[in-house]
Amino acid sequence: MRLTISTEQFSPRRPLFQISLVACLRSLGLLASLGIFSLIAGCGGAAHSLVIAGSTSVQPVMEKIVEAFHKRNPGVRITVEGGGSSAGVMATVTGAAQLGMVSRNLKLDSADESGLKRFPLAMDAIAIIVHPHNPVSALSIEQLRELFTGKLRSWKKVGGDNREVHLIVREEGSGTRGAFDEMVLKVGSEHKRPDPYSLVQDSSGGLRVVVSGDRDAIGFISMGAVDPSVKALAIEGVSPCFDAVKSGKYKLVRPFIIISKKDPKGLGREILDFAVGSEASQIMKQEGLVSVPR
Repeated sequence: MRLTISTEQFSPRRPLFQISLVACLRSLGLLASLGIFSLIAGCGGAAHSLVIAGSTSVQPVMEKIVEAFHKRNPGVRITVEGGGSSAGVMATVTGAAQLGMVSRNLKLDSADESGLKRFPLAMDAIAIIVHPHNPVSALSIEQLRELFTGKLRSWKKVGGDNREVHLIVREEGSGTRGAFDEMVLKVGSEHKRPDPYSLVQDSSGGLRVVVSGDRDAIGFISMGAVDPSVKALAIEGVSPCFDAVKSGKYKLVRPFIIISKKDPKGLGREILDFAVGSEASQIMKQEGLVSVPR
């Protein structure tokens, strides 16, 4: 069973707090679907079946890694599902998924997350994207913070046209959202929040589509999800690219992590070993990701 995560178009004037219930229901729906799949898998050949669930940012590269793995091991069945990093944690903790995908650091103050096994997969840049016709090509982190908190509402304030800024963000629980909040909106012990009237999207692909169709929009997605339909901005004078991430010059970088409740065995261990091998490293490089040194 494969769960399709839909991309909804929320009203730009719909406050963020109204979206939290929607995100929660999505997570519960994912867990229910994964639970059904686990029961089906358990009825026959469970040793050759595996569910991996979580971050929609990690999902595309994991699907390609699994595809390459399957060519070498055609008799196995591995299902990769999205839903967000927090949903991946929930699925792993409850046993609905054997492995989870997370695109942020685990929360050490969380009872659920602190006890999970952690397997670094790669480093990914968060790209700040705008419409290709937007004349702005670079921002500082301070400008970025002021835009997303609503302090600056006109592109003219950051070197663009005299037009209103339209903010597009990921839903709460998203690893991309969590990493962005941590790196951009957190100042010392103060944790600022995005403007409550930001437009919320539930995947990197959905967010990219909205920005590509709105000349005044700005949002953030995984670097690997950037395509010609949008323009990635330089941050603090550095554009997001493989070499800039690898060298540490680009600052908006977060981890891609695979998690499990216990030490993986059987098929789980096999796919993890494959994911840190040379073939998977080439796949991740093609996706704009930097493999973690082993």
